[in-house]
Formats: sequence, C-alpha cells, structure tokens
Amino acid sequence: MPYTLAEAAKATGTNKTTILRAIRSGKITGTKDDHGSWQIEPAELHRIYPPAELRTDAGTDAAQRYAPAMAAAADAQIA
Repeated sequence: MPYTLAEAAKATGTNKTTILRAIRSGKITGTKDDHGSWQIEPAELHRIYPPAELRTDAGTDAAQRYAPAMAAAADAQIA
C-alpha cells in the first residue's frame, strides 16, 4: 500500500517538502492519484530514505548495518 506524502515524511523522519523535492528532482518516483494526492511506494521511498526508527536510533544493530550503505550512497553522489 503506497504512502501519501505526509505518511512518507513521517515514515522517514523528514518533512513533506523534502519528499516532494526528491520526487521532483527524480531521486524517487511518485504518482498522483485521482484526487491529486501523491502516492509513493514504500520500497521506492526507503531505497533513498531509511525508515525513521533507523535514522533516530543510531545505537541499534540495524542502524549500524544500514550506515555503511548510506555512506556509500553519499560518496557516490559526491563523486
């Protein structure tokens, strides 16, 4: 089930503007439904933005496992 823009922001611990900018810049894909609301697939969203619980609790094993992938992605964007 896709996220709305607000749900995507909450799921990633970011704000709606950040998610919308990512859609408009092509970092993630989103579609508008019949009512004009953005719909973002969770897999697409979390490909770029880790879930909020991984972002806020850096001491967990899951966050430590995820951190190297985030660092590699950041290095790739810089290069």
